[in-house]
Amino acid sequence: MRLLSLWEVLFPKQCPFCGKVIPGKARCCEGCEPALPWLKTPWDLPGLDGLFAPVSYEGAAENAVRQLKFQGKTGRARSLAPYLTDSLKGARFDCIVPVPMYRKGLRKRGYNQAALLARFLGEETGMPVCPALRKHRDTAQQHDLRARERRINLKDAYRVRKGVSLEGKSVLLCDDVVTTGSTLLEAAQTLRKAGAARVYAVTVCKTVRRADLPGEVG
Repeated sequence: MRLLSLWEVLFPKQCPFCGKVIPGKARCCEGCEPALPWLKTPWDLPGLDGLFAPVSYEGAAENAVRQLKFQGKTGRARSLAPYLTDSLKGARFDCIVPVPMYRKGLRKRGYNQAALLARFLGEETGMPVCPALRKHRDTAQQHDLRARERRINLKDAYRVRKGVSLEGKSVLLCDDVVTTGSTLLEAAQTLRKAGAARVYAVTVCKTVRRADLPGEVG
């Protein structure tokens, strides 16, 4: 009989969509699984070598991410990580790099949801997590801006930490949601300038058009 780790005792695995405690090997409860807004993946996003995002940012999936990001439900990261793993379809990378937060926002929230997702994704896949990036200046909230404004807002906002070597590496950026892709593209550009050979990204959710959904035409 396997003994539970201290982490499992303090933070029992929950369905990320309704909050019910679920077995360690389950991804979510039986009631929520059929209702998930599944997406076709991987995606093409110019500026990235590939983008993996398994579900649409709506309904129960949106609720799970918002609970993780804004309501202190850090355990949601552990429950969402298997969805990230499955979306990768066995792809391997030299390291997983979480999208960083600026220190003021990190102090206010107390944690970086992207770093939590990256941690559990690393545990799921065995790939190392490398906090290679830092955000060296504060920026406006992206959700308040138009697409062009988002790109301008984040220009040169990230830097690679001193002592981190990315030369020739295949890197997987990790974040919670992708909308226009401005955050991921700016982070990817920073990683490439530091020598990364390929930069991919994985997020829990993606905002989509109807044509992006399985079975839709357009």
